[in-house]
Amino acid sequence: MDGTYPPNRYCQNLPTTCFLKVDPPLSLGVRNTQRYPSIPTARRPIWANITRENTCPEPCIMVMLMTLAARSSSASWVDQDEYIDIENPQAIGTDRLAAERIPVGITNDYKPCVVKMPNGKLLLIGFQAPVGQPLHNEYCFLYRSNDGGQTWPKRQDLDFQGREPFLSVTRGGVLFAATLVLARVRYNTDGYDYCCLYRSDDAAKTWQETKLPFDESLRSLRKDGQRPDKARIGTTRNVLQLRDGTCVFGVASAHGAAQLWRSTDEGRTWDKSIACAYHGGPDIGAYGGPMHNEAFLFEASNGDILSIKRVDQEFYPPIEGTDTPHGTTDQSHRMVLYRSSDGGANWSFEEFGSWYGEMYPSVLTLQDGRLLFTFTQRTSVPPNKPPLGLRAALGKQTPDGFRFDFKHDRIVLSAKTPANLTSGGGFGPTVQLHDGTLVSSYSYRTADDQLHCEVVRWKLPATQ
Repeated sequence: MDGTYPPNRYCQNLPTTCFLKVDPPLSLGVRNTQRYPSIPTARRPIWANITRENTCPEPCIMVMLMTLAARSSSASWVDQDEYIDIENPQAIGTDRLAAERIPVGITNDYKPCVVKMPNGKLLLIGFQAPVGQPLHNEYCFLYRSNDGGQTWPKRQDLDFQGREPFLSVTRGGVLFAATLVLARVRYNTDGYDYCCLYRSDDAAKTWQETKLPFDESLRSLRKDGQRPDKARIGTTRNVLQLRDGTCVFGVASAHGAAQLWRSTDEGRTWDKSIACAYHGGPDIGAYGGPMHNEAFLFEASNGDILSIKRVDQEFYPPIEGTDTPHGTTDQSHRMVLYRSSDGGANWSFEEFGSWYGEMYPSVLTLQDGRLLFTFTQRTSVPPNKPPLGLRAALGKQTPDGFRFDFKHDRIVLSAKTPANLTSGGGFGPTVQLHDGTLVSSYSYRTADDQLHCEVVRWKLPATQ
């Protein structure tokens, strides 16, 4: 039983979310703005809308009681849902921001990624990761929102290979989605992790697939002298459109084999001739991971291409003044920066300034010129502390890049995963609507070890 009842003449003026399934936990929208003017619409008390004019029959009351019961187990949900905490506030000037959280999808949807189209509409992509089932049961999905993320009415299952789809969009509205196909998935007959890049020029109605295999062009770029038949592939999360309209995308394998693809026709065709060389930092010829894996590309004001990259903390030098944390999983990885001043052929190593256990980067240029860096705290390496989830930090552009403050104004976008559980995914990123509203996407884990996706709508205070 999913608690679904069709609207009728007694309930026609109540929000339709009153009639939707209760699992995963949902927001029952109400519209009594006079009694509750300071509380975000999606979190005002359910009973605020029950008046003599808006009575509700027994089925509707049942759904409401079920939702209230689900919420009554913890008194902290009000603060958690209605606010975003700010750790060590400074520039923001407050330790809390109002928030409106909207559940999206079904139980065990995972790692959602939101993007804003040029016409202002939002798309959200993610993948279904059913707990305890084979990997080949995973699949990617898409939702659309025409009202700034307040509603996501229709689910579209995608015929994609792989998991962790990440969306990018050009100024002309061309969409890209990069995915990872694990070696142990039943339909992967290649025997190694490869990637796919999907492209759509009709607002995600149809997609064209490009498989990214380990081929001779990458094999010949390895710096360890080996020429194996199989080796894992990793790509940048995003396709970056430069100011001159060129699109760039990183494709790599292990031991320094890396290319920066370039396209002058928004991804219809790609020039794959640029081989990447790396300078400074550790010897990437000995690095077993793809150099572009899960990196986020950004164009600096001076035209440099910056790559914020997740790396194995065991291979890279420790952050200054720290000892490298050790662990049995990859959740203590950290981020570093690589810079190219020649269009992607040569990359120099720099520290980025973030901490251990932080990954999944994305950068948004805000309307006021500041930068917002959205990332996931995937494990808590002191001084970071639970709960895990999506975070953001403010920054500013510099002539050759950016500078972020990770010590002050840490924006806790999601904190729903219980402190004793592993990461619920997080993932991000954040987009900004024309009215300044920010929309961030993430997944989290509940006490019953189930996954759920949400977006949070919020605003930053105006700059002084």
